[in-house]
Amino acid sequence: MAVKHIFSFDSLQGQDGESVTAPAEVMLSGNPVTTDWPAFDSADGRVSIGIWESAEYHKIKQHPNEMEYCLILEGTVRISDKEGNSQEFSQGQSFIVQPGFDGVWESLGKVRKHYVICQCN
Repeated sequence: MAVKHIFSFDSLQGQDGESVTAPAEVMLSGNPVTTDWPAFDSADGRVSIGIWESAEYHKIKQHPNEMEYCLILEGTVRISDKEGNSQEFSQGQSFIVQPGFDGVWESLGKVRKHYVICQCN
């Protein structure tokens, strides 16, 4: 029997995700279509949690008023800031994109991640 108010990501296995297409103006290269498996959205719209997946994907990423926690489940991403500094994260690694980030997200091949996005304004 399931425990009330507990969500297991295992329950998403085998389900079709939702296709999301990034706006053309933020895409730098790669496939703009990603897949999202939402697990939780707060009633006020300020918190979203789920699983996200992309093929090779290179886009402008801006987080003026939100924070995103990512845990890479598969693949490698490269995050670069406006000054050209970059860092790569691979399977099993996690990171936080803090409010005010302005830079680039690169999925270096297929990437799958858990995410938690919180609006901070």
